[in-house]
Amino acid sequence: MLVSVIVPVYNCERYLARCVESILAQTHRRLEVLLIDDGSSDRSPQICDEFAVRDERVRVIHKPNGGVSAARNDGIEVARGEFIAFCDNDDFMAPAMIERLVGMCVDNDCDIAHCKRVRSSADFLETPEPQPVTVLTNREILEEFYRWSSPYIWDKVYRREVWRGVRFPVGSYTGEDVAVVHHLLWAARRVAVTGEVLYCHFLNPDSVMLSGFDVRWAIGALNDRLELARREGLWRLYADVLVRRVYEEEYLLTMNRKYLGDREFAREHRGLKQVYYRQAVAWRGVGAKRKIFVWLCCWLPTVYNGYNYLKFRFVYRQPVRFGEVK
Repeated sequence: MLVSVIVPVYNCERYLARCVESILAQTHRRLEVLLIDDGSSDRSPQICDEFAVRDERVRVIHKPNGGVSAARNDGIEVARGEFIAFCDNDDFMAPAMIERLVGMCVDNDCDIAHCKRVRSSADFLETPEPQPVTVLTNREILEEFYRWSSPYIWDKVYRREVWRGVRFPVGSYTGEDVAVVHHLLWAARRVAVTGEVLYCHFLNPDSVMLSGFDVRWAIGALNDRLELARREGLWRLYADVLVRRVYEEEYLLTMNRKYLGDREFAREHRGLKQVYYRQAVAWRGVGAKRKIFVWLCCWLPTVYNGYNYLKFRFVYRQPVRFGEVK
């Protein structure tokens, strides 16, 4: 089965070769690697072309800069594979990732397969321990979205059919995955999930997510997820998103303090956080424990952020940016 792996490329000459090498080294050999050069100004275009000469499975599209969403959309339009996967240009895959996830789809008659990922500054992934596979319907995985899934696009493999009518929002600066993942999961009949760590989300200090700050649109994506939950009667997801909006507003306020210092922005989003807080605690589906954390996030954000940091640093033992909400 042919798998199309879409890689949006922008000014990543330092890490691009490692990314592409990890894809070409996949144990699943029937690949189409689509390198979408999004108007890079460094050596990334030449690196892409060198890979295309070296391996016939690589196709390169050079285009004017339009952002990562437009680049991914262009890749989807030209993809020929029965399955579609994504990799960011500074990340990399474990050698068995594609074979494992495609096998999970085929063996379990699923439209999406989903693995775990690690956030790391290392240049390698340890060989993953075998983990069981859980198969869920679209309703089951969305009702327990924050337990079973993630808002990321690159830790999954998709049958191309689930992309009918779904595209990334053009114009968003970071985190565009949040706007589409719930639509893809709803379009799937069944989803296979494994706890195996098969993808490395590399902590690149030069990346958009770490150096840029324009994620206000993410609240709109969460509101879209909220509307899907309301429309389809996914009430546990509905409660989760009500809570998540409060956390997201605190993330925005923290990033504003770090990067912008915009007082008007801070005033606006403190007000929105309080509005979302009142809506979350009023909803009967939000339990008492979560209401306590939402209260801390709204009224004692320093305590909330400190707890969040310590949990990820010492309990989960993962690096975390201060203020980040998981």
